[in-house]
Amino acid sequence: MITTETDSRLATIRALLAKAEATTYAAEAEAFTAKASELMARYALDEAMVWASGGDDRDVPTEIRLLVHRPFTAQKAVLVNSVAEVYGCRALRLGALGAEGAEHISVVGFASDLTLVETLVTSLFLQLTTAMTAHDAGRPGGSASQVAAWRRSFIMGFAHTVTERLIADRRNVAQATEAETVTGDTAGSVALVLRDRSDSVASEFRQRYPRIRTSKVSSGTSASGRRAGASAGRAADLGHQRLGARAMLGNGG
Repeated sequence: MITTETDSRLATIRALLAKAEATTYAAEAEAFTAKASELMARYALDEAMVWASGGDDRDVPTEIRLLVHRPFTAQKAVLVNSVAEVYGCRALRLGALGAEGAEHISVVGFASDLTLVETLVTSLFLQLTTAMTAHDAGRPGGSASQVAAWRRSFIMGFAHTVTERLIADRRNVAQATEAETVTGDTAGSVALVLRDRSDSVASEFRQRYPRIRTSKVSSGTSASGRRAGASAGRAADLGHQRLGARAMLGNGG
């Protein structure tokens, strides 16, 4: 159950993101979005520290499944996996769903982290489709295979840049939290707590999926596509006001 404090914090994040979307001033939008991203990172780490002090009543990892639509599901899965890793979760592609033109991706982690992962991924895929469509106007012409390569590169550039931003936010908040931690009855340092949670998630992931294999994902061959995707990633909002809403991801593109 979501506590009043947690609900209030998520409401604050929603309000900041709504302001970022409503303002016509780029500087204001950037400030609101940056604050929302920082609050999401702070929320995740605070939940981790509460978990560390919970003793036998601590939450255990669970699982959600996200539905990702074609085309470019492999590249989109990279973004899902990257966001999941930032928030201490593990992701796995479960394969195509027959003729539906989509596939499930399992994400294993703690419920509070899964909420953030699902929220961010839902938002980022919407932004990705919009950004890639807008950048298509400046895309060099070519054959269908060249267009596909450009879009693969765009998605990978977008994913890489967004992930760097998320990692930076989480690192900054972790450092600030570590500095605030005092010795005594605390549950331990931030790094140790996150390591314990990571171990718990890894154990749960192995139990659910004992036999997995890795595969390489094409990053495309278009340098201009990757640059355009990176540019879109720098402009992306790292959140969305529809917190916690399950969605079918990446439809179109």
